[in-house]
Amino acid sequence: MAAAAYLALLDAIITASFVGWAYSAGFRHTSLFDLGVGCASTAALNAASNAVLPAVFKALALGDDGEEARKKRYSRFHEMINTLVQMAFFVYVEGGILGKETWFDDTKTIWDPNPNPAPADLRRFYSLNLGCWLTAAVTCRFFEERNKDWLLMYTHHATSIILVAGSACIGQERIGLMVLFLHHVSDIVLNICQSAHYLGWDGDHFPMGLPIAEVLFVCNMLCWVCTRLYLFPTKIIWTVVFEMHEDYICGGDGAVYCQSLSVLLFVLQAMHIYWFYE
Repeated sequence: MAAAAYLALLDAIITASFVGWAYSAGFRHTSLFDLGVGCASTAALNAASNAVLPAVFKALALGDDGEEARKKRYSRFHEMINTLVQMAFFVYVEGGILGKETWFDDTKTIWDPNPNPAPADLRRFYSLNLGCWLTAAVTCRFFEERNKDWLLMYTHHATSIILVAGSACIGQERIGLMVLFLHHVSDIVLNICQSAHYLGWDGDHFPMGLPIAEVLFVCNMLCWVCTRLYLFPTKIIWTVVFEMHEDYICGGDGAVYCQSLSVLLFVLQAMHIYWFYE
């Protein structure tokens, strides 16, 4: 009963976040179209990969662990590759935007001048991102196998949707873009590492005993520490807590929304720490 009530709460939060974002966007056709593109691109990528990846997996997978286990490995490999392609695209766009700014070098410049409306391209990219996150949440909620981390992953999806939609609602896409960038960079390394694992590219199976999966695992741990355990708290949480002035940035009544979103950053950080030590 408790788990069912918690799921219902998360479902309601995701729905409310989407409605709030759509309302703040004035239900603009451009924003809704870009959100639809985000959802459709995820579905299209899945369809395209279904046509290509079975042959790729058959050619590259190592190890003989039985047909049933191999099917499970392929299912996870398919998921990792789809996510990897999406994350690579996101990082390409985000890096292009952040490369022109000083937000990571001097986090105070994130908030100044204010107001500083996000460029149209950034707003459209935000809508695209939200569409992908909504698709991921629906897939996780209704279609993915429910392993021991399933509920935590769905919580992560819900938290991410609230942060993306919420930061857009209060006009703070700049800090939101930095949060997305750090997560997407580490997700690229994570998905490469897991893809190698599901291919069986470890020291026991890869030619000449090369520990490809093991080396990538170390790279993943280093990247996770750098992006999610160091840069996320020292750049993102630090500037939100100590450099953002809610009354100035969000304006009077909006301060409570800024503070609520700030709490969710700590929720994300708690998940980062849990997954690192799990």
